[in-house]
Amino acid sequence: MELVDIVTCIADPLMLEEGVFKIWLNGYTAEQAVEIRFQRDMSCAGVSRDIVTLDTKDQYQTFEMLENLFRKPPLLAVSPIVNMPRITDTLLQQYYTLDEEVARELVGRGRKMTARFRKDLDGISEKTGIPLRSCLRQYDNIRRIYKDVDEKEGKLISNIQRHYGLTGRLCQQYAAIIYILDNRLEVSTRKLPKLSYDMLVRCVLAIMQEWCSPLGDSTTDMDIDRHFLKELHSLRDRVPDTLLSSFVACSAEAIKNNPENPKNTVLESKRLVHRLLSLGYSLVHTKNLTDLFLDLEEEILEPWFSAGLTITNLDAMITVIMGNFVNVLTNNGFSSAVPVFSRYLKATTCCLLYMGNR
Repeated sequence: MELVDIVTCIADPLMLEEGVFKIWLNGYTAEQAVEIRFQRDMSCAGVSRDIVTLDTKDQYQTFEMLENLFRKPPLLAVSPIVNMPRITDTLLQQYYTLDEEVARELVGRGRKMTARFRKDLDGISEKTGIPLRSCLRQYDNIRRIYKDVDEKEGKLISNIQRHYGLTGRLCQQYAAIIYILDNRLEVSTRKLPKLSYDMLVRCVLAIMQEWCSPLGDSTTDMDIDRHFLKELHSLRDRVPDTLLSSFVACSAEAIKNNPENPKNTVLESKRLVHRLLSLGYSLVHTKNLTDLFLDLEEEILEPWFSAGLTITNLDAMITVIMGNFVNVLTNNGFSSAVPVFSRYLKATTCCLLYMGNR
């Protein structure tokens, strides 16, 4: 019988403390973590500093060992050194958690996250008050996921969930960030200071829902449907100006008949319709698509609020616009244009209401 050499390893079970893990995630050194534990952790009361220091350093070494597995989550399930799936899954979710301030700055720098982007992290850390190490972790996580899913077929959110095992909300956040970067959307914090991270994620998810290329036409939903944008642009020539004027008049009349609307709502509603149509027609051009959020802010929201109108007025107005537009097109033999305009207005409406609710 042939003898086989077997290497065995006997070790104590891993002891992981979630509180210490959060301190480590936030970028604090082991020495800083000891001080934080004495300040916040009641279980450390009466325990000698040497014991807490030793325990903290042990925890930090464990987290550094696990970090290699967190970067490749499928390895967690087969690693012989980890046998606590529920605990490690909790830590995995926390490892990929994004600070809103940091994430907003990362996507708002106006360029893709190449290796040269790292020099911006010092400024982001200083501006947000988040330790540099934590900013670096979030930056590396975004780059890693982007690189892994960039060439994969299928839905972006599903791919992130499948390969990283993240929760639905986290998958949506990473998908939104990747979508912004991949389509080079202008979301600069300098140009769009009022656009918060949460608003941005909600807006992008709405765009992905309505404007993505069908998977039958594309291998991924990371691409904006160019055929849809061309169809939208072509409606400028297909739908007669007289019909558009009729639509504007119908919308204005409906608003005028509502006594709850401010007096200037009719005039502003006409301007709103023209701006929405003009924006939709222009999205076929890359520059206009890139500046979508900037145009929504400067061309629609700012004039609307400057006229003394509210987000509630805007919501009501858009509801009237969508209803009247469908009726006018359908009743005049242009029902084929309804799906295109509806697809455009659904995403645009979501963006306007999210961005204007501030």
